[in-house]
Amino acid sequence: MTLSSTRTKAGAALLILTISYYLVELIVAARWPVPHAYSWSQHMISDLGVPECIGGIRQYGDNALEGRYICSPWHALMSAEFVLLGVMVLAAAVLLSPMLPKTPLGKALPYLAAMNCLSMVLVGTFPGSSGEITGGSRVRAVLHPLGAYLELLSGIAIMAIVAYLYRSYRGYTAVTLALLAVSAVGVVAGLGSSHLGMGPGAAERLAIDPFVWWRIITGVTLLIAPVRLATEGRTPHRRTPL
Repeated sequence: MTLSSTRTKAGAALLILTISYYLVELIVAARWPVPHAYSWSQHMISDLGVPECIGGIRQYGDNALEGRYICSPWHALMSAEFVLLGVMVLAAAVLLSPMLPKTPLGKALPYLAAMNCLSMVLVGTFPGSSGEITGGSRVRAVLHPLGAYLELLSGIAIMAIVAYLYRSYRGYTAVTLALLAVSAVGVVAGLGSSHLGMGPGAAERLAIDPFVWWRIITGVTLLIAPVRLATEGRTPHRRTPL
């Protein structure tokens, strides 16, 4: 496959389009009822997809959710975005799979992308935080965190494998390793009660968001590589960093 192929561009475009995650987050968070605003450091990402209004203002006793007020009128949009993200990641992996080396690690990447897709479908289909509600859905309480953990682990695995397979592309690999380091800090912060001095929402974002940034950077890299190679007088008939 050449750098300029339509299939490569389509896969790259899908990776870039996952930036919609941030746009939808902003839109849904802006609909949080006043006088309480959505807190990017204290609220969890999944709070944006919760259909119930609980905690905080109305004081539901044991359902105060550690002081968090959860009420997301546009929760359906956030949940739909979670599912869409998974589908886009899987579709991009299918489109770009011919470019992967025919090694065990290379062959594992599409399966990891499928796992990532499934995990995001679980996150969007079974909204979070219900485990904190007395009498809440036990199915949601189990499947939502399962999806969240699988999404985190599969994303980290994909980045690590790509960094190893394309380690000769030093700049791209350095960026990937830096994002993995940021994710590791977020994981450590999320495991501790102090969250390393940051809020639980901030720790969660540090752990999960690097995979979003990596997807966007990878997509842009795939699109601009032909231009860069052409300006350097090299042949475009070579594999990209992905």
